[in-house]
Amino acid sequence: MKNINKWGLGVAVAGMMLSACTKNFEDLNKNPQVSENVPPEMLITQSEKGIVDRDFDWFYDAYSYQLQWLQFGVAAPGSSSTGLFSPTNTNDFYNAFYKGIGRNLVEIESVVAKRPEGERAQYSSLIAIAKILKVYSAWRASDANGSMPYTNAFQARSDANYTPTYDTQEKLFPLWDAELKAAVATLQSTLPTQASPGNAEIFYSGDIAKWAKAGNVLRIKLAMRVLKRTPDEAKAIIADAMSVKNGLFVSNADDWKFLSADQSFGRSGNWAMDNSPLSAGKNMLDYMQNNSDPRLNIFYEKNSYTKELIDSLIKGGAFPATAQYNDQRYIGLPANPDRRDQAADAAVFKVKRYTMKFTVNGKVQEITRTLDTVSAVQRRLFNLDAENGTNNGARYTQPILSYAEQCFMLAELSVRGIISGDPATYYNNGVEASIKAYDDMAREAKIRDYAPLAATAITDYLAKPGIAFTGSADEQLEKINIQNFLNLFKSPWEAWGAWKRTGIPKEDSKLLPLERMTVSGQPVAIPRRWALPQPTIANQTNWRNAITEMQKTGEYGNGDNDFTGRVWWDKK
Repeated sequence: MKNINKWGLGVAVAGMMLSACTKNFEDLNKNPQVSENVPPEMLITQSEKGIVDRDFDWFYDAYSYQLQWLQFGVAAPGSSSTGLFSPTNTNDFYNAFYKGIGRNLVEIESVVAKRPEGERAQYSSLIAIAKILKVYSAWRASDANGSMPYTNAFQARSDANYTPTYDTQEKLFPLWDAELKAAVATLQSTLPTQASPGNAEIFYSGDIAKWAKAGNVLRIKLAMRVLKRTPDEAKAIIADAMSVKNGLFVSNADDWKFLSADQSFGRSGNWAMDNSPLSAGKNMLDYMQNNSDPRLNIFYEKNSYTKELIDSLIKGGAFPATAQYNDQRYIGLPANPDRRDQAADAAVFKVKRYTMKFTVNGKVQEITRTLDTVSAVQRRLFNLDAENGTNNGARYTQPILSYAEQCFMLAELSVRGIISGDPATYYNNGVEASIKAYDDMAREAKIRDYAPLAATAITDYLAKPGIAFTGSADEQLEKINIQNFLNLFKSPWEAWGAWKRTGIPKEDSKLLPLERMTVSGQPVAIPRRWALPQPTIANQTNWRNAITEMQKTGEYGNGDNDFTGRVWWDKK
């Protein structure tokens, strides 16, 4: 791992933050570092920081595995795809939940409880926001791990409980929904004057109405995760959430996202793809290019072959005089690792080096250039130092839960007859919202060759036969979930979850086919879960019991490290 990039939010609350350096559950009972005089509203920053300041996860989980499994990216020419299906150094968000994120959110309640009774009511909204953050973080940790300590995970300090039991997802999902519902109700109730965290709360600056929407939309998302397992309960939750007044996002302005406040965030270190360079996945790029997707130049970079470069290569003798410039500068790589060894594909996977000779002042000079014939994944969207980036006002965006995703969820639910409403309207609104959101991300990141969104780009895109909301119910569902998948490009852990839930993109698709993956001629399944991290020896029994319980479904897989196995919600 490279050096960790330092945090920069422009919020001067570091001295008030909770410590997040514990390794084991017993450590949660030691060295409390929170003064009882610290304003509770200032304690939320550290947990929110822990959700988005995740360069280690980007380097390993995303760049090395998830973006490649999902075929958004492919190991670039000169790189190796060895070990792609045997992930290591991954899943750090699970540990972060216990070391800092969840621990600090629970501590907020403890700090409020120690305030004078007459002051506690002013922190009702803060505690509700903390509960939404805790549910989101726990669910994100559980999503690819399965069972996890939750109900008694943070009792080390209060009850000296160093061996928390593992709650099953079957228990956790209804519990999470109840906590979210209660938090939303609190935020929408008539509250006395509330202590606001202001800009110390990095997502919504303490905006209660927006947090209520975020919590309610999260209820719908979690309910959709369990539609296969507990359809009746999931449908009841969705109906209840849909009935909440002012409980849905109405535009991109409601998006739950992080936008960096200063220019030091998201730069170099593990944010960079230097040691794990990714080229565009061919099928993904071709789909976007064939349909004139306005997000194409935001997801992927053009290759190196400008007209000026071609002219230079001809002049230097590296190219013949008959060589022609091709303005098709978006080219992807096949995702299947075996394609790297096939003669028909060897040229595109080869690193291109050209030697040019020029005569200067009567002397011959040689210049060697290494060039990309294929497009790279848009590096500056993930690392603001890419493309020779400087502190020029560029800002980093990390979506958590968006209006676009909500629209795609509602479109799917409408097609399935679970909710009312016009699915075409939901779908079209989702596509428009996603394109505009990525347009904003590109502008904030100041990506190279950024051009503002053309006035007719979205309507033209929605008119394309492969995009327009037409066809049978199955075809409509595929179009919805392809667009939702693309929308989650900047949150690959979410795209991974969406793919597992829907099976889209799929290998036999006529719209966006997922390439069949093989190694040495043998089919290889894309991983579906992480290995549940081992706790300390004291809690090994509970950990083993959790794995044994998850294996009862018959879908968890053989052994602890069967990454192709499924957690409870991921039902076949």
